Amino acid sequence: MSLEGFSVANVHERPALGEAMVRKLRAGLMPPAGTTRPTGAALANLAAALETGLDDAAAIPNPGRRSFQRLNRAEYERSIRDMLALEISASDYLPLDTKSANFDNIADTQLLSPTLMDAYLRAAGEISRLAIGNRTATPIESTYRVTRWVSQREHVEGAPYGSRGGVSALHTFPADGTFTFRVSFHHETTGELFGSGRAALHTAEHPEQIEISIDGERVALLDIDRWMHVSDPDGVNLRTDPIVVTAGPHQVSAAFIRRFEGPAQDLISPHEWSLSSTSVANAYGFTSLPHLRDLAIRGPLEVSGVSDTPSRA
Repeated sequence: MSLEGFSVANVHERPALGEAMVRKLRAGLMPPAGTTRPTGAALANLAAALETGLDDAAAIPNPGRRSFQRLNRAEYERSIRDMLALEISASDYLPLDTKSANFDNIADTQLLSPTLMDAYLRAAGEISRLAIGNRTATPIESTYRVTRWVSQREHVEGAPYGSRGGVSALHTFPADGTFTFRVSFHHETTGELFGSGRAALHTAEHPEQIEISIDGERVALLDIDRWMHVSDPDGVNLRTDPIVVTAGPHQVSAAFIRRFEGPAQDLISPHEWSLSSTSVANAYGFTSLPHLRDLAIRGPLEVSGVSDTPSRA
């Protein structure tokens, strides 16, 4: 046991040594035998002073120094949701988080560079405008894509019942105003609409239709021209007229009207889990249905105000 640099007043800095000293003092083992010993009262007072210092330090523990830690992207999203009732994707504003041992919430690896600080400031500015509304909002376009590795034969969660495929997303509108919605479809390698039904065993008597809905209510119903081609002026795309939408988050869906139920009696059964290939769409014996590629929301074209939103409630 070395007492070099030890101070009774600072016993809280070396509590293990202080505890050992108290035990030896109470047992009469300190100072060692054969050395000059203070009086019994002096040793008792020293032990009492050490105990008091240790007890005071234990009552107010020192947790030590903690490294600076910022919110990672997942924590940032949840914080915005809890504080502002606003669903965002942090990946739209912030770069990927640095990982340590596959964890992205380790403080020592979460450095805050000037560039990252600028990203957080830009995110705060844009998210605050979404939360309180923006009367001076200018038209922007947001696109929601559907991977081709997803089959669109079944109902999509969030879309109205009686529909199939498509996409459903929670979109935050920055202000009251008019917006347009564009839907784009997958096409064959030769440019024709995929799932047009020209060579299928069944051909629908009525054209395929795609429904645009907001919060479960239909706002547009578009007929799909089975003869559309990528070489057409609008390609394999359809657009709505301007539609009035209020500010705030709304569930926007673009889904096909379901025409039939049950399995398709094809020569070769289609994959239920993916759009396997667009090159077999015109092959005999395949029930190939139109598949949505993406939904684009553009606006506001004209701003009419800012309604109450969950963030402003």
